[in-house]
Amino acid sequence: MAETVTTDETVTTPVAVPELHLDIPGGFHSLGLDLDPEEREEQLWAVAMEIWPHGTDFQREVAFHTYREMAENAVAEKSFYAGFCLGEAPDGRTTTASLIARLDPLDDPDPELSARGLFEALSVNENNTVENIRVPAGPGVLVLCGLEWHSDPQDTAAPSLPLARIDVYLPLPRMRRLLVLSMTTPSLPDLPFYVSLLSKSVHDLTVSSGAAPAAGQEPGDEAVRGDTVAEQVRADFG
Repeated sequence: MAETVTTDETVTTPVAVPELHLDIPGGFHSLGLDLDPEEREEQLWAVAMEIWPHGTDFQREVAFHTYREMAENAVAEKSFYAGFCLGEAPDGRTTTASLIARLDPLDDPDPELSARGLFEALSVNENNTVENIRVPAGPGVLVLCGLEWHSDPQDTAAPSLPLARIDVYLPLPRMRRLLVLSMTTPSLPDLPFYVSLLSKSVHDLTVSSGAAPAAGQEPGDEAVRGDTVAEQVRADFG
């Protein structure tokens, strides 16, 4: 069952404070950003036990410290949610991904102009594949990029791991916030699957303000599904 994350960002407004309702894909374990540090450590240890029920203490300790570092980084970035999934693909491979969500200040209250500015700024990096998207909540920007994780950044000969990351930037003018969702996975063959999970979360999110969507914020036409990862990304997000 998908987890629902609700934020209650304080906004100075004469009407009720808007709330963001975001469904987290099923199978993701929360890193407990909504808990105090002591409770978070208890939850992370419980997650490590769940992931390694028949593992060794060393395996559980490594998992715990890895999750704690992920949580600390997410807190430093002022994220309101961080989680990960770990499962088995149909062919027996281990598949995993992490998901982080945060709300940044929104500079431009016009979502169309904000999305356009984001598209131009993010397109400067030639390693990014940047797409305009449109979901029921309004216009946004999708970024697909490849990363390289190094076990020791100071040693070029140290083991490394290729990663793929999908970022969604979605202006939410009623909250005066920019929603940023980032999903990262080393399981490159499963990238289209994780893109579809993120797509569903973005399509289903709501902002409870009681007002109708702003003009021009209608869902876009469904794109034709293609064979490349970029085409599958566009198709998933419409």
